[in-house]
Amino acid sequence: MTHKAIALEFVVPTVVAIVLGIVLGMGAVYLTNRYLGPLDQAELQAANFQQGFR
Repeated sequence: MTHKAIALEFVVPTVVAIVLGIVLGMGAVYLTNRYLGPLDQAELQAANFQQGFR
């Protein structure tokens, strides 16, 4: 195999898979925060604290 074939067969799919995983992970975090609300303990405490003053 030549170096070009090795790059096309192994390196390119690996890079695409890594980028896809990062994008899907960021999308999942964004959608979770957007539609399910804050999930971190500090965020929950801050939300409860703010609701106490309303």
